[in-house]
Amino acid sequence: MTDHLNRRWGLVATTGALTGFGHGFAAFAVSSLLKPLALDLDTGRGAISIAIGLGRLIAGLASPIIGRIADARGPRGIVIAGMLLSALGLFALAFIQNEIQLYLVWSLIFSIGVAAGFTVALDKLVVSSMSSKRGMGLAVRFSISAVVSTLIVPIVTTMIEFIGWRNTCLVWAGLLLVLIAAPFVYFHPDRMGDAGQARAVSADTKDPPPKAVLRQSAFWIIAAALMAQASVTTGLSVHLVALMTDYGIDPVFAGTLFGGMILLTVPVRLLAGLVADKARPDQLPMALGALLVLEGIAIGSFAVAPGFATMLVVIAALGIAAGAPMVLVLVLCNELFGQHGFATVQGNLMMFQVPGTMLAPIIAGYVHDFTGSYVPVVAAFCALLILGGAALTLLQRQMRRRLG
Repeated sequence: MTDHLNRRWGLVATTGALTGFGHGFAAFAVSSLLKPLALDLDTGRGAISIAIGLGRLIAGLASPIIGRIADARGPRGIVIAGMLLSALGLFALAFIQNEIQLYLVWSLIFSIGVAAGFTVALDKLVVSSMSSKRGMGLAVRFSISAVVSTLIVPIVTTMIEFIGWRNTCLVWAGLLLVLIAAPFVYFHPDRMGDAGQARAVSADTKDPPPKAVLRQSAFWIIAAALMAQASVTTGLSVHLVALMTDYGIDPVFAGTLFGGMILLTVPVRLLAGLVADKARPDQLPMALGALLVLEGIAIGSFAVAPGFATMLVVIAALGIAAGAPMVLVLVLCNELFGQHGFATVQGNLMMFQVPGTMLAPIIAGYVHDFTGSYVPVVAAFCALLILGGAALTLLQRQMRRRLG
């Protein structure tokens, strides 16, 4: 029993570390690439943001397919394929010469690789392997990912300063290739114990039909709130280092502050995991809604009084926004829609986030290019979070009626 428990938590830790190195680079370290890419390709931040936005679009559209594969065949093969594709994308990125090449490489190669290798399939693995304490399992996975991401952001920023962004991409591509050994060996069913049975369980149990899920208003309420949260987190994260350096902060120190933001997600996620496991299902929407509203108010402080102090408030709010909500959402989806079609439902949620996560960085980039400031963007993001949090009160009422 103890051996199986240790194996499960070891599996959770492995998924977190992999996501930190892969998705952490794509979602957070990319902020350090924004200015160097724009300067090297002789373009604006808006154009670079289009590439990042297109990557979100392609990854979102691919997520339901990735989820179905993970539900039907298990995560090992799709994770390995995704890591190979991610490494290939970073290798190709190091040799691009214009915006068109950037769009093709980032969107069609690297972003699909990250979606396949570091997101839905690994979440499915954790949910399937943890017979109880799924909330804490997800929280630990995301927390380890946050710690790794915290470490890599200043490392990537420093690498860019000393060896350039192109060589940084080459080094990271090589690192991802080395890390493929982890899923190749550790995710093999013979070594995964009970977790290795996830594929068989999924194959023997009929998944909830996606069309039936899409007809439920609960799904759309969750999707709307999650899109608001993801849009704000993505839009601000992509531009955060640039925003800080615009106010005179040294790039390496800005990268360190960014890393501190990610580190803040660790205690927040662990607390969210504890709440998700202890709270009644009908209490989760209210907890999530209150969280989004408070984040919106905190972020809005920068629009009211731009400066270093409120910038720190934004960083703290982003740390919360990047931490707790996803744990609560995934546990809530498991309660509402079941485990065996979990990756398919999550893939659909990720797809419906695409409009927000794609447009938010692009709009933020072009608003800055035209106005010379991020203040209007921050104000709009504040309003979006508050609306997303308010929408969850509808789900709260539905769940209370359903549970009697």
